[in-house]
Amino acid sequence: MKTAREALVQTLKKNKIALVTGVYGDPATALLDECAKQGLRMEISTEEKTAFAQALGASVAGVPSVVIVKQVGVNVLADPLITAVTHGIGAGLLLIAGDDPGAAKSQNEQDSRWYAKLTDIPVLTPPGPQYVSDAAIEGLELSATLGIPVMMQVTGRLLDGEGRPSEMPLTVEARFDRDRAWKNLILDRYKYYYHKIYPQLVELVEDSPLHNLTLRPPAPSPPSPLPSEGEGRAGVRGRREVRSGVISCGFVSTLVTEEKHFALGYAHPLPERQLVDFLKGLDRVLVVEEIAPLLEESVNALVARHGLQTKVFGRLTGHLPRVGRLEAQHIAEAWGRDPRDLYLDIPTHVSGGILELPCGGFELLYQVLDEVLPEGHLVAGDVGCSILHGYFPPQIIDTAYALGTSISTAAGMSLSGRKGVAIIGDTGFIHSGVTELLNAVEYKHNLLVIVLYNKSSAMTPGAKPIPGLERVRALVEACGPDAIDEIHMEQISAEELKKLLERRLGERGVQVLLAHARPKRLHQ
Repeated sequence: MKTAREALVQTLKKNKIALVTGVYGDPATALLDECAKQGLRMEISTEEKTAFAQALGASVAGVPSVVIVKQVGVNVLADPLITAVTHGIGAGLLLIAGDDPGAAKSQNEQDSRWYAKLTDIPVLTPPGPQYVSDAAIEGLELSATLGIPVMMQVTGRLLDGEGRPSEMPLTVEARFDRDRAWKNLILDRYKYYYHKIYPQLVELVEDSPLHNLTLRPPAPSPPSPLPSEGEGRAGVRGRREVRSGVISCGFVSTLVTEEKHFALGYAHPLPERQLVDFLKGLDRVLVVEEIAPLLEESVNALVARHGLQTKVFGRLTGHLPRVGRLEAQHIAEAWGRDPRDLYLDIPTHVSGGILELPCGGFELLYQVLDEVLPEGHLVAGDVGCSILHGYFPPQIIDTAYALGTSISTAAGMSLSGRKGVAIIGDTGFIHSGVTELLNAVEYKHNLLVIVLYNKSSAMTPGAKPIPGLERVRALVEACGPDAIDEIHMEQISAEELKKLLERRLGERGVQVLLAHARPKRLHQ
């Protein structure tokens, strides 16, 4: 059997998707590598906004395209995504957002579906691995039909499951309508969208075959966590079984065993007519979703708008964990819980084999920095290998906000009067550190920038090279710092490194240290 990941890529190849672009980062890395393995035109971009802009160009020129990024990458491409909704596109454009429930290999636990709700575009949530390929084709068809980008939320567990290639061909060919944008001022574009496009979207989602309503023969009813609530309705619940059901979306739909179960193929917009009919027959409903309670909030709104009496339980009510990925046990135990607060009793641990990643080679640098920096001297780390030295000794870094942010963070730190110190990986530097270094030089900040130069995206290593890593030195020079030093960690002694760092830390201006090392596993 194929994995859903393999089946999805086979489906894209069969339908002649001419461009797949994106940025490495779990769970997107394996999907991007599978695209390359199966021979699709796959381009790793320097950062996500670039990837999405390229796909927009392909779409406008009539070429269907797919963008694959992890959840934090959606933050970076959000600017053109939001504009593209009202500006319009051409051929189908599918944004595959890889979310990371439990933050196994991410700096946060973030739900990409919020962006679909923010932009009012559809977000496909395949209710099991077997739906992934069909969902991708439906998303591309919907995108071309309506002239808007479409999002599909996936997770590692969803892509790892058994899937099948879609039998549905991609049939809609679309052209960019220039008049839609340029014959309308900005607010008129929104009027057009909500008058002409969004109503079509709602109807198409309502009738999607990806929704899966299951009404199995009733099993013994689980105990109600709130048995006294129904007594307010003329004692009705006191005299009959409580009617329960589940609404779910995404991979966690496969963990549900409730006899009345509505597994959604989309989390936004919702198939309102179908959902209201489902809710009318229930006294209570459990909303099962990853990661945020977006669907739970929407179901609550439906209940209120239609005057239903259904009680809605989920992550917000404490019946399911508020954070982390969901397991079958959480769902099975939900009805028996009598929560008084949010469910936050979730064990945490170092995850994802992070200590087995090729982040080594810079141990001497961290040790010497620990020696030469005064107590309390702040260091801005970056998302990537340096985060390990926020958790583990020597605990050098103090912050790690987002990929490519450490240089500007350190520039801000320097306003305290102490020299700013930034540690950034070469991938982070290419991603967005270049513009930050330009800014720091232009405004004459006082900081030392240390680039971990191993020519690898070591936290999320993929099969294809990251563009521009061979040109880091040239890019640094072009930014015009006051000094550039280049060292090789295998060749420099502790004493030499200490003298170099002490000298640069004692100087004013912007200095850059390129520290070369060969990637190696921290624990071999």
